[in-house]
Amino acid sequence: MSSTSLTPLIRLGKLFPQREVYAKCEFLAPSGCFKIRGARHLLEQLKQEGQDRPLVVPSMGNTALGAAVGAKEFGFAMVGVVPQTIARAKDEKLRALGVELIKITGGGSDLLAYATRVAEERGGYFVHPHLDPNWTDGYQSIAAEVLQALPACRSLVFPVGGGGLLLGLRQYLRKHPHPVRLYGCEPYNYPKYAKFDHARTTTIADGLILEKPHEPVRRAIAEDQIVISLVSEDEIRAALKELFQSQALLVEPSSATTLAFVNGHAAELEAPVCVVLTGENIAREDHARLVA
Repeated sequence: MSSTSLTPLIRLGKLFPQREVYAKCEFLAPSGCFKIRGARHLLEQLKQEGQDRPLVVPSMGNTALGAAVGAKEFGFAMVGVVPQTIARAKDEKLRALGVELIKITGGGSDLLAYATRVAEERGGYFVHPHLDPNWTDGYQSIAAEVLQALPACRSLVFPVGGGGLLLGLRQYLRKHPHPVRLYGCEPYNYPKYAKFDHARTTTIADGLILEKPHEPVRRAIAEDQIVISLVSEDEIRAALKELFQSQALLVEPSSATTLAFVNGHAAELEAPVCVVLTGENIAREDHARLVA
């Protein structure tokens, strides 16, 4: 691993003793998730432009946490537009960081629309965590660090929410071609970009919920033929438990979708495989309940 890497890359040797499967531990990043990369990249751009408008951030939790840690570092004020059902662990962390929280009913698409209005009313900078290149380009560093530490990597597995991480990883590989294939994961209960013909319901991977998929993300998936697969709630729970009991890694359900996918498709994936463990923002008692 490069000394310049923000997070470590480790081998999941206890789970896959006969296969080269690694984890990029983004849950160890400041704010407890990969979103800090997008926040810092955006805030660096705003600073260079001399902007100091308050950030208005729609989020299920992790995006706001990444933005909040970045905003504190760069001296920006921030408003977080979050769901009424935001996880308690994320709520407490955001309040501790001094974020003004606006709680609304609805899911990801509702948060985006409401935050847009708040930014207009207050003269703030609306952060689109899925489509703003000033944010999503920050995720290019994940691919750069993985391939620097593991040049032979052939399969890179990551969760898909709104699609910002997908766009960032894809952009890096377009600028730096490499024989690695991207695999996106969504919960079976709440698919967005994968093909499906069943009704959507609730999922423990609540960080991946978005009612209306974004067309730019759809186009990127089609153009690059990125595989988007579904994993069940039971598979996510099992992955949470395996990561904790076998590798002592505590992550949130959205993050564990990657291991759930590898568990079901390991024989089909060209090795070495790297899963992006994106976040750990879950209350300890909730984690214990899910893996029980």
